[in-house]
Amino acid sequence: MTENKQLLKSFYATYSVGFFTFFLISSFMIYTPIVLDLLKISKEEFGFAVTFFGVFVILSNLLSSRFLIPKIGTTNCLKISRIIISFVPLSVFYFETYYFLILSYAIFGIGMGIQAPCALTQVTIIENKTKKILTPIFKTSWAFGSISAAALSTISLGYNFDPFNYFSVLGIIALSALVFLQFYGLNRKYDIPNNAPKFSLPSPKTFLFGIINMFQTASMGIIMVWSSAWMLEDLNSSLFLAGSIVFFFNFGAIISNIIAPSLIKVLNEIFVGPLFSVLGSVILFLSTLTMNVYIIFFGVALFGFLSSNFMPIIIRESVRTSHKPIPITISHVTSLGQSGFVFGPAIIGYSASVNGLTFNVYAFCILFFIISILMTFLMNQNKVAGVVEKSQ
Repeated sequence: MTENKQLLKSFYATYSVGFFTFFLISSFMIYTPIVLDLLKISKEEFGFAVTFFGVFVILSNLLSSRFLIPKIGTTNCLKISRIIISFVPLSVFYFETYYFLILSYAIFGIGMGIQAPCALTQVTIIENKTKKILTPIFKTSWAFGSISAAALSTISLGYNFDPFNYFSVLGIIALSALVFLQFYGLNRKYDIPNNAPKFSLPSPKTFLFGIINMFQTASMGIIMVWSSAWMLEDLNSSLFLAGSIVFFFNFGAIISNIIAPSLIKVLNEIFVGPLFSVLGSVILFLSTLTMNVYIIFFGVALFGFLSSNFMPIIIRESVRTSHKPIPITISHVTSLGQSGFVFGPAIIGYSASVNGLTFNVYAFCILFFIISILMTFLMNQNKVAGVVEKSQ
């Protein structure tokens, strides 16, 4: 019991990592219209800058999983990641040049590449030790971070606060929160030794889960990166509503992630993950057709509720079906997933300039519908294979 309590404290320390990271990143992304205007750049140029995030997150993910984590442990890696990303946006608003925008996304990528496999590995380890379903709960840290960022950044934008001062305060808060990791971070004795080769290829099943995660990551950028610009340009909203899409999406996601363990027990992971996402894609598509802001808010909230467990179930299913160590499996799935940042932002930025952001929202709904169907098929195949193995 004492060990379980300690592990749960470690889980909440890891939870704080997800919260503060997405708080910072979402705040920066909600400021996209301001960055476009400040630097006088096009959507294609902005999308190209975000591509550097994807490139460096993959490189950092691969290198940290094979070299850094085995040497210093997951908790120390999370501390390094926090130090790296806390003050990243400041360079953009201080130097006000496109090159520092590219640099800021590259540094964000390095920090996220270190953090993602460490945080998800810790959650999976604690899940296995405590026998609790924690991955969907952990994902609420991203939602709470994003929803807090949407609320505060919208107020900051509405009242025209100085971006440099705003992100200075956020950076100080994020850095000071390292105290949670220092006192409650997962003890290194729980880390799983990586005895596999330095670099290894994913198994066919892990590769398929990673590809699905890649398209999910690439498409989600329309909500996280471009929704504030969509609100202002296509829906003619005020700055006070710039972060509303992020807010309502994560509002629905939080509710869904909190009740996910109960939903999974009552239904199953196929329903709660990909099948719910199929329905969510249809609802978001239909609500967007109206071009009514309030109906869209409702549709986005429902989409957030129905799709928010998609990624956690990708992680759980990939770990369940893999014979490789947990850190390696998660590294494969997350690095493949994060590769969506390499091509997704550039394609969305180009398409936004040519076809408009509303077209991108329709395309996002269709793509998410397709990958949800593919995920359903893959999980059904694994379920059938598992039944056959047990019968033998």
